[in-house]
Amino acid sequence: MASIDGGAGAVDLGNVLTETSAKSSNLINFPMPLEDSSAALLMDLFGASRTITVDGVITGVVADLRTFVEQIETIQNGSQSGSTFISSWTNANKTVLIQDFTHTKTEGDESKVRYSLTLVQGNPL
Repeated sequence: MASIDGGAGAVDLGNVLTETSAKSSNLINFPMPLEDSSAALLMDLFGASRTITVDGVITGVVADLRTFVEQIETIQNGSQSGSTFISSWTNANKTVLIQDFTHTKTEGDESKVRYSLTLVQGNPL
């Protein structure tokens, strides 16, 4: 079960449809003039970063759906201090900040909300 805890208790992320984790190295690439790519100079000076995207569905009565949205938006309050994300895929705990949260309610279906949550891993300042 995936969840995110912003300090006021864990929020269950419901039925996770996809969880994408992208770890990027901020490499400096210096291609050499008149040379193939194998001659390029590469430097790994600026460390790595990870972005996690969770797409899922929350089901329940309208009040439960509204509570879920409010809980996530309360964590993403403009002064985040770090949340613990527990992955449904790896079961690993990661300290993250919420970068983006979108939720979609489909007309005629009062029992579910689709959402997408973009998280950035790191140590909040």
